[in-house]
Order: sequence, then structure tokens, then C-alpha cells
Amino acid sequence: MIKKYLIIILAMGRFVFAGPYLTNGDFEEHLSIGWMQAISGENTTIMRDTSYDPDPDYETYVYRGTGTGFTKLLQTVDIPTTDLEFSVNAKLYAWDNNQGGWSGAAVVISYLNELDSLLGETMICYRSYACPWTNTSTCHIIAATDSSWHDYAFNIDDELVNLNGVNQSDIQRIQVAMFIQSYDC
Repeated sequence: MIKKYLIIILAMGRFVFAGPYLTNGDFEEHLSIGWMQAISGENTTIMRDTSYDPDPDYETYVYRGTGTGFTKLLQTVDIPTTDLEFSVNAKLYAWDNNQGGWSGAAVVISYLNELDSLLGETMICYRSYACPWTNTSTCHIIAATDSSWHDYAFNIDDELVNLNGVNQSDIQRIQVAMFIQSYDC
């Protein structure tokens, strides 16, 4: 019998959009302010504390243990333009030791139309070997190089150049999420 292990950690320092778009993007207030949770499966933790990063501010920690499913902390906002600056300070980690299983941890920026239909997404992520997340015409992968804290920043207009399957003029809303997914771990 093969034991299955999965460790996925997603700790976020802060999300920033130029302008007042995200509510509680720095996590200084309780997570019920501005953020929603979506969970499938068991062995999930979503917490807010000051001990995840050496700075004195609050960060959010999203964890998923063994099994198949996902954990998501998200916020969806209306935007007047895609000419927005996005930045995040994140520590991403995903690991599994089960052949055929996989895991991934990501900051996901989803581009939605007025009906909340998904048009495309950008994933800043750390993935185990067999994770199927890949670049497509509607998904751009920005791979984390290691599991340390890193700052990621870009202009949404500039990022959309990587998503030639997305009609930029159809984007009316953006969803920002901390997302963890695992399969057979």
C-alpha cells in the first residue's frame, strides 16, 4: 500500500490593484470582509494571522491536505478598464508523492464578462510534476521559481497580450483568488 501525502501552502501578503477595487486586499480585516470561500473536499485550512511572513502585517494562509478537491479564497470586482496595475506578495508551495496524483497552488486572476462567464485567466503558480495546468490561448501560467516569498506585479492590459483567445473588450469583472487544487494525493 502506497501512502499518499500532499502538502500545499499558499500564503499571501497582500493583493493590490491601482485604485479602490479590492476590499480588504491587505487582509488587515477579518476574511469575511470582501472575501468568499469555495471548498471541495476535506483537509482544508484558510486562516489569517501575522506569523506567516516576517513583517508585522496580516497575511492569509490557505492549506490543503491529502485527497482530491480544491480550496479557493476569492473576490470578484467590477472594473471600468483593464488598464490596471496588479501586484501580490506570495509564497506558493505544492508537493505530492503519489504517482498519478498532482497538486498546484496559485494566485489566479480570472477575466469575466458581464454574466460572470470565464473568458480567461492568469495563474501565478507552483505545481507538482504531473499538474496539468498549462499555457493555452485563454490561460497564462507564470511559474513560481521556488517556495519563497516573492513579489509579482504587472499591468492587466500588458498581461492580456499572453491570452490571444480572450477578447479584451468583453472583460467587465476580474476575480482574484488564492487557489489550491489536488488530484489523488
